[in-house]
Formats: sequence, C-alpha cells, structure tokens
Amino acid sequence: MSPPDAQWGARRSFLRDEGGAYAIEFAFFGSLLIAVMLILIQYAVVHLARQNLDASLQVATRALLTGSFQSANGPAQTQAKTLEKMRAMMCGATGAPVVFFKCENLKIDVQVSSTSFNTSTWKTSAVDAGTGTWSNNFGLTYQCPGSQSVAVVRAAVKLPLIAPLFLKIGMKSFGDGAVLIQAASVFRVEPFDKSPTGAC
Repeated sequence: MSPPDAQWGARRSFLRDEGGAYAIEFAFFGSLLIAVMLILIQYAVVHLARQNLDASLQVATRALLTGSFQSANGPAQTQAKTLEKMRAMMCGATGAPVVFFKCENLKIDVQVSSTSFNTSTWKTSAVDAGTGTWSNNFGLTYQCPGSQSVAVVRAAVKLPLIAPLFLKIGMKSFGDGAVLIQAASVFRVEPFDKSPTGAC
C-alpha cells in the first residue's frame, strides 16, 4: 500500500472510530443537566427565602399591631437600636425561624401615616440602581406606630445566588449578583396601653 493510501486508510479508520463517544456526549449533556439542576435549586431557594421573609415579617406585624413591641421599646431608644431589636425578634422567632437567608442581610423600614394609606414616602426603593448597593434611605427609619395609626412595615433581604446569570431576569439585583427579596405589611394599629414605657 502506497503512503497516500495508508494515510487515507488511517483517516477513514479514525472517522469510523466511535471510542470515547459516550464520554463526549456525557460531557456535553451532563454539563447542561448540572446547569439546569443548579437553576432549579436556586429558584427553590429564592422561593423558600421569600416565604421565610413573609413569615418573619408577620411576627413583627403582630407585635406592632397589638402594641406589644412599642410598649417594650420606648421613645428614648434611637431608631437604629429599635430596628436592631425588631430584626432580632424577626430572626429569632420560634414560629418562623430564619433558615434561607442570613439575618445580617435583612433590613427593615417602619413608617407611619395617621391619615391614609397613600403616601409617596413608602415608595423608596431598597436598592440604589446607580450603585447596585443598598439605598441610603432604606432600612434606617423607624416611626413608632401609635394607637390607631396606619403603619407600613417593609423588609428586604439581600440573597446571594448560585447561578446569577439565569435568575436575575425580572428581579431587582445588587451589583455583586445578589437579588433583592422584599415583603411588606400595611395595617392599622390596635388601641394599646402606652404607659409602661411611655410608648408612642
């Protein structure tokens, strides 16, 4: 057999050789399968974290609705100290323990209107679109909800993602790839006794 024929025969043999085909197919489809599994797991974590935040916010809402939180935390405390106590109450609740996000990534904002539910001050975004970080105006306000006042409690969590490229669509996000999860509660405070601490 002449050298050109030998080379052609070697090429034909190489083209017909199916050894390693399964490994190549697994490498291709296996990577897609792993990516899909990561996306599904991350969607589940986001959904469970949102439910976890809703349940934790209900704990704070009940305490503010009945006035028990206001009675235990008088006006002498700073807003930052009061919000820290509320966050600790939400994170340490026995009925709704924080599982799917870190408590240090939770911010709370409490504002009050004595006249109506409609006010533009409650529309401040928790994320600064320009910097991709927390908004300077969110998570710093605690207006003590007095008896019969209308209160709006907003909670937001910065949740890191495993697969941020696939999950940030339609969600507000931070510059580092984490997404914003929010929950809110609007209610009218029940009459309560403010005498123990001189609460609002």
